[in-house]
Amino acid sequence: MPSLEVIVRLSLLFALTVQASVSLEGNSSDFQQQPNLQGPTTTEWPSLRFNFSLKRSSMTVHGQSEFSMVADPVVSVDGSHVAYNAFATFRQDTVIHNYTLVDGAAYYATRNADNVTASPAVKCMDPEPDNLPPINAIAAALNHATPVTSVPPGMGSIQCSKDNLFKVAVNGIDFALCASGSSGLKMYGNDMNIAMQYLDTRMNISVPTLNEEQLRECAATVPQFEMTSTANALLRGRPSSSGKTRRLKAEFDFSWGDSTSCSCKSTPRPCIFIHGMGIPTELPDNQDSLPYWGNMTDHAPCCTSIKYAVLDTVNNTWTNNTQQQQVCDRALAVSKTSTKSRIADTIVVTHSMGNLMLAGAIATGKCSLDSSSTWVGMAAPMKGSMASGFIQESCAGNTNFMLEAMVEYSGRCPPTTALKSMPYEGGSHSTAKLDAAYAAAQEAYRTNVSALMCSDSFSGLFSKKQARLWLLGLMGQHNSQRNDGMVEFDSCAAGIPASKFGNTWRDRFYRTKVNHYDMQLKYGDALFNKAKMPVKWFECLL
Repeated sequence: MPSLEVIVRLSLLFALTVQASVSLEGNSSDFQQQPNLQGPTTTEWPSLRFNFSLKRSSMTVHGQSEFSMVADPVVSVDGSHVAYNAFATFRQDTVIHNYTLVDGAAYYATRNADNVTASPAVKCMDPEPDNLPPINAIAAALNHATPVTSVPPGMGSIQCSKDNLFKVAVNGIDFALCASGSSGLKMYGNDMNIAMQYLDTRMNISVPTLNEEQLRECAATVPQFEMTSTANALLRGRPSSSGKTRRLKAEFDFSWGDSTSCSCKSTPRPCIFIHGMGIPTELPDNQDSLPYWGNMTDHAPCCTSIKYAVLDTVNNTWTNNTQQQQVCDRALAVSKTSTKSRIADTIVVTHSMGNLMLAGAIATGKCSLDSSSTWVGMAAPMKGSMASGFIQESCAGNTNFMLEAMVEYSGRCPPTTALKSMPYEGGSHSTAKLDAAYAAAQEAYRTNVSALMCSDSFSGLFSKKQARLWLLGLMGQHNSQRNDGMVEFDSCAAGIPASKFGNTWRDRFYRTKVNHYDMQLKYGDALFNKAKMPVKWFECLL
């Protein structure tokens, strides 16, 4: 019989395979399958170096805000289509991280920088993961480069001839592009700048050393795109026909699709962060930091102070009267204008079970929110979580061997008191009393919550916990695939109309593609996916 570890690894491999398939289906319509690609390039198709300068600390890659990626073109025989192989390397502490994209298959290799003789650990990834700039999407965006006459206010002075100034959008994110012929391209954005250089020699990017078994696991899907004459010229450093096009079109000014400012737009107030399940001990006073959350110091412009509640959310239920009162006490403590039971002039931020505890406390009259306060909710299991019942059934041996092994290996058995208190409303693990508590909490939530982040995908951001949520999202017996790995979108929305949600960080009610853990604001933001920017959403929200 296979060992427990083997079973779990097989489950994880299945999750990775399905997730990669889902990611590929979401690629831009510019990408299509063309079999006639040629590997070698000529001097007419140079390799490229992309130099990135990131402006937001939540978007750093392995702690680096400035880095480079190189790319080799793979051109169709008739010269109409191109795809780029790409490579990037990063060092963080004592670990070297190498990312390689070859023929549409992506590889992630790590090794100890202090042990040069050790073999790297290599695994497959999505073709263009969210934690790296999507080289092929950037190149494909040049197809739609539009001539403009000026750049937005706040961009400062860009040294670029009007004949060479364009606007491009990469995955819906706007850039001002300056094309300087053989000198390269420069792209200026709200969150980053990109400088693209033409190289004299081919980089000859190749697949990292793999054994045959690992090689077969990596899907080889070439994301190539058809080029317009503009993209063809820009990617090769040649003169384009944009001047003629410019004279035929009415000139217009550049305007950002996104706001360039994330300063506080409302009244600055003290902030209290209330965590979800998983903290085993209680502290009597609010804390200045808590590892459960990301470092919010530079991402909370409306917070005059930041405090973190620390409650036992392992051994208590969300309906526990003492627990709910403690939530009120922690929230009441941060503002001098709060009364004995009315939370005033406070920004309350809740994640996961923290939403239920606060909503339950309000519903049972333990405290209330004054109109001067703002409640920001994230990943709220307001109808419970199907993962609760799934884990309980698996720990009891009532599912199947593979699922039971997966849950046991993850350390979820035996299920905690907190987890057992959040079965899905109306399900076999719930009760009439608990269903009534859910209904009351949902009403308090809908009435009081000011902004909300819910996810309809467990895709998530790149992190050590990402694969774990893929497994739960796929195999956790959810009612639908629209879940963050732990909580379904419908449970988080809790009756708030889906039409009220938007899919970018600019929306007060934010329908995201991040997973349950990402909404703890500790894994940063995606670089080119507006549906995966939880930290930027919070920073620019109020």
